[in-house]
Amino acid sequence: MKILSFYLNMPSTVSLYIDGRIVSAVQEERFTRNKNDEIFPKSSIDYCLKEAGITALELDGVAIASNGGAFDDLLVRRSKWSTSDYLKEQKLIWSPYLVEKEERLRSLLEVFPDKVDDEMYPQDYFHNMKNDEGRIKKYNKDREKIVANYLGVNEAKVYRMDHHRCHSHYSYYASPFRNEKVLSFTIDGMGDGLNATIGIYDENGKYERVYETSEANIGRIYRYMTLHLGMKPNEHEFKVMGLAPYGKAKYGQEALDIFNETLYVDGIDFKWHEKPTDSYYYFKDKLEGIRFDNVAWGLQTWVENLLTTWVKNAIDKFGINKIILSGGVAMNIKAMGEIAKLPEVKDIFVGGSASDESMAISSGICLAEDMSENWNSKDIHPLDNLYLGPKATLEEEKKTIDDLDKSKYIITDTFSSKDIAQHLANGKVLARCADRMEFGQRSLGNRSLLADPKDLRVKETINTMIKNRDFWMPFAPIVMDKYVDKYLVNPKGLISKYMTIGFDTTKDGYEAMTAACHPADKSARPEMLSKELNPAMYEIMEEFEKLTRRGALLNTSFNLHGYPIVNTPKEAVCVLENSGLDGIILNNYLVLKVD
Repeated sequence: MKILSFYLNMPSTVSLYIDGRIVSAVQEERFTRNKNDEIFPKSSIDYCLKEAGITALELDGVAIASNGGAFDDLLVRRSKWSTSDYLKEQKLIWSPYLVEKEERLRSLLEVFPDKVDDEMYPQDYFHNMKNDEGRIKKYNKDREKIVANYLGVNEAKVYRMDHHRCHSHYSYYASPFRNEKVLSFTIDGMGDGLNATIGIYDENGKYERVYETSEANIGRIYRYMTLHLGMKPNEHEFKVMGLAPYGKAKYGQEALDIFNETLYVDGIDFKWHEKPTDSYYYFKDKLEGIRFDNVAWGLQTWVENLLTTWVKNAIDKFGINKIILSGGVAMNIKAMGEIAKLPEVKDIFVGGSASDESMAISSGICLAEDMSENWNSKDIHPLDNLYLGPKATLEEEKKTIDDLDKSKYIITDTFSSKDIAQHLANGKVLARCADRMEFGQRSLGNRSLLADPKDLRVKETINTMIKNRDFWMPFAPIVMDKYVDKYLVNPKGLISKYMTIGFDTTKDGYEAMTAACHPADKSARPEMLSKELNPAMYEIMEEFEKLTRRGALLNTSFNLHGYPIVNTPKEAVCVLENSGLDGIILNNYLVLKVD
């Protein structure tokens, strides 16, 4: 069975399922080079089909994640918005409608005519529809037709999959849990009218939803508190999470009290003490005068308290202590770490990059389930890694290297993992663009910037040379599996392969990887690496261990500030030439700048 599956919003994403295995998945941003791009994913479609050596006519089905669509959001290209644009939306659309109670809700196209891009979809669809007053409802009916026409397949082959079912299936089929009951939690801003669900997978993988709500407005409030703090919603929520540990309970309690006046958990249900009129102005007025770090602390603490209470109560109610989580809120690694600490939780798994882009993967699995007469979840091959994107050929790399100014670079095609480790141990900062590109928002070694994590000063070096990250933001470590217990406080032996759970560090761990830990609370967001997961990256770390007696490397995404993670050798070289990076590691070449 061959199924091509889509997420058609921000960021647009495509995946291909063949006979029980996810064979590819990629975001369109990696081809267009526009971060979080929501444009119709032509290049991603082409890649997935070409990688598998098939045509669209060979597909048995096509899946689209989510029943609803967002025509106007796509047309104004939110991915390209600035913080000022989000403030304008609040001032001219949501304040009049929600706060001042005007009857008419102004449209995005009316307020942002300069943002309209009607060339983004095939068949001139958006151009022909932008002036249609019924465009939003019509688009919701037309998405199957748009996709079918582009692929050249019968529209009857195209199906939509429920948003939160997709979220749940993603973490379940990416998890190591099989043949046992699993409790599933999904929580996000909103999808198909809901923002939180609880479900149960039985021993055979059959899923039953046992709770759903549209009242769990955690994701939406966190989004607009990001805006309140002067950062970009839908992109910089992780910066708020990183800022929170700098706040102090003594000074942040006032902010926490304000959040506590709103949403709370009663059993497994989300309820309101006072329901805000909106998710921005209500809090903006109340939080005025409270310092930024303490607002972040209050917000993060409120979220952690809500989620841990919700999960604890659900485990108590349903008697299942192995859990999975998905949805945009599950990207909050600090909250996931607090959930992991609960005595009620025996084991936890959070899928890598478990926000909306991951539904491109799971919507294909959902459709395969629906199309199967005798579905057996055990027939699905475990999604045991996220290296699902393109890999450069020797010819691509050679062409890129041939174009370099040889007076500025030392280029070798005979190098070893030991050579790489030696450069890292000597203090060089190298970036790796090798093997298949990882899926999702977090680099996992194949499109990563690497450095020795021992010396805190390397953070300033990296920020100066390439990343330009906010001063309070930490980097993260790759930790070899045999060092997990030595470096991380992990009494339950949890596995976090994709940087999805925050851990406290041990004294040895913090000393060994200071530059890859959070400066305020000494926590870490590790990628726990095994040899089976990524043999080439593991070999580099083994050689680094021999030289330094440390089993971790600093890891951050390989990109220039504001751009997506690199995809091709050409993009890797572009970053090398436009940054202070010391060198890059390709499949067949090691390129170092001349000192």
